[in-house]
Amino acid sequence: MDNKIIKIKDLKKEFGKNKVLRGIDFALDPGETVVVLGPSGSGKSTFLRCINRMEEPTAGEIYFKDTLITDKNIQKMRQKIGMVFQHFNLISNLNVTDNLIMAPVTLKLMSEEKAEQKAHHLLRHIGLSSKAEAYPASLSGGQKQRIAIIRAMMMDPEVLLFDEPTSALDPEAIGDVLSLIREVDKLGMTLTIVTHEMGFAREIASRIVFIDEGKVLEEGTPEAFFTHPKTPRVKEFLKKVL
Repeated sequence: MDNKIIKIKDLKKEFGKNKVLRGIDFALDPGETVVVLGPSGSGKSTFLRCINRMEEPTAGEIYFKDTLITDKNIQKMRQKIGMVFQHFNLISNLNVTDNLIMAPVTLKLMSEEKAEQKAHHLLRHIGLSSKAEAYPASLSGGQKQRIAIIRAMMMDPEVLLFDEPTSALDPEAIGDVLSLIREVDKLGMTLTIVTHEMGFAREIASRIVFIDEGKVLEEGTPEAFFTHPKTPRVKEFLKKVL
């Protein structure tokens, strides 16, 4: 195969009779930041969840580098493909430090001592050292989401997926979370981001992919997508959201 880090062929996902993904082809270069746009219910989140195997595809192939991951141990794959969710998914009965170290220690990727050192370094970096022993219930939405991002970074993933990371946040918190994603992007990480933040999408993406009714309808550079959309559907979408 080629040097694509993710390659997807004819991905389909059905929930009963509901065909959510109707044959998606997609490829991701190392270091690329792809932003996935589209109306609500178009299949964007399901697409990400299939890459991370939170949802099992109905049909199609997903490759990580040259490995077909649809038939591989998913825990091993999730070390390489991290995910940040819309609703944080922090474990409520664990404090922040324990949330951060649980996966790398459980999977024996690092000792508890090393994991704690890394967790405290990342908390310092995002200005939340004082929350190391706090429990999720005491945190604001923005704090929870930034901690969820560094929890994904604890695993040193090669690809990071963001599923609408700001949609559950108030406007002030959105800025903090987007700033942290920009930082991750500057590290050269390979990112795929589902978002409704159009200005952010235009600024951060190396490529925009537009999904509608479970299919990729259009893709291109942010400049081309936002200023010269090719399809009537994308023109209509942009009119509503810009």
